[in-house]
Amino acid sequence: MSTQLSNANDEEGGEASKSTIIGPLNFTKDSSTDPPTSLVDERTVPCMFCSNTYDFHTPDNGSDQCLAHLYLVHRLVVADVKEIACLPSYCYYWKEKFAHEPVEKYCSSMLLNQLPDGTSSPNEKYFLLSDVEPLDYELRQRLRREKLELVLARHQFERTDRNFNRGCLYCRDYRAETRPEFVSHLYTKHFLLLGKPEHLVFVDELIEIVQDKLNRLICLFCEKLFKDRPTLKEHMRKKGHKRINPDNHYYDRFFLVNYRLKQKPEYVPIAKRKEESRVFASDSDSDSDWSDWNGEEQTTTCLFCTHAEANVDTLKRHMVAKHTFDFDQTVADMSFYQRVKVVNFIRRQMHIRKCIACGEQCPDYESLCKHLAELNHFRLDKEAGAWDQPEYFFPTYEDDQFLCHLDEVDNERDELSQEEGSIVISESVTASINLDAESLSLENFKL
Repeated sequence: MSTQLSNANDEEGGEASKSTIIGPLNFTKDSSTDPPTSLVDERTVPCMFCSNTYDFHTPDNGSDQCLAHLYLVHRLVVADVKEIACLPSYCYYWKEKFAHEPVEKYCSSMLLNQLPDGTSSPNEKYFLLSDVEPLDYELRQRLRREKLELVLARHQFERTDRNFNRGCLYCRDYRAETRPEFVSHLYTKHFLLLGKPEHLVFVDELIEIVQDKLNRLICLFCEKLFKDRPTLKEHMRKKGHKRINPDNHYYDRFFLVNYRLKQKPEYVPIAKRKEESRVFASDSDSDSDWSDWNGEEQTTTCLFCTHAEANVDTLKRHMVAKHTFDFDQTVADMSFYQRVKVVNFIRRQMHIRKCIACGEQCPDYESLCKHLAELNHFRLDKEAGAWDQPEYFFPTYEDDQFLCHLDEVDNERDELSQEEGSIVISESVTASINLDAESLSLENFKL
């Protein structure tokens, strides 16, 4: 994942040069478009066998209509449909498969003594599409991972995006910059509860649905139709209906908790249950481990440019080759806290467009890089002490991964000293004894 430093304009650079401490900055992600809200087009989901299409975003539940059509017309039953993370993608995939291969190749056949409408008829053939088929199982697992990644990316974007700029549903003079501010405003000022902002996802679509219901004079909770807006507002206030109905599963897709990875319960022998239910059972008795854990790879950004590397040693070699700056040599005789100051000092100077050696103010980033290169100022003046100030204990950028690798230098130095067999010699302690006090204490012991 590429990262880039936040670019400041000339006015921001001038204001920052006057202050001694600046607020924490962010390594902003390089993204030209907003994260998608779906894996495929969910407005025109095709039937697996014919040309019928269904809108899965309609309140009348297009997914149920699609499944009913598959059963009544094509006699196909999809097993455990609630566990399919993205049913539209599932339909797209199997439509392509069934277009070239027979349905019997992937589905189990069943003989029932009735027609789809319930009329009795012997030996009627139906098909069951389930995860017993390896290809179907792999598809469901892949869709589960892709859907979760999409939801988390969208949730993170909606929590931090400041280009929302939408007016309130009630008071027209209020405009929110972020979605959490908008949702919080609806609750604190108008007592309209859509949910906690940190628990919601696809907020734009949820707000559109709520606004559409209010415009059509429909109560959000009981979904009754009213003759005018004042009557609707009075009904929602008196009945406590200024919230969405939790029993309406159409709203499930807007809550992050519903995208948790759900696993089928496995049978556990009785002996194993007794062993796990022991009061003093410890984690060491379990055979579980973290061998299948795949953590997200963190990248570290260069001190002078936007170049990022996953390996800090590779990044240091980049700084030597590109900027003639040897970080390890610069901080060789410094303590851990001094190294922290050096990193934050360089970050801050680059942000406000000041030279790290002479402190000269430059108009923009390109001029600063040219100044550093021409005057060979990619170095730190240790004697000047401009970097050795208490304000540089505070990180210039939030989540600066460069700071996480500074303690490794101390650890390597300690390990090296232990390998060299350093011996610690204790100092001799000189103690003066008061003879009178000692004689008194001895007499007391004799008594």
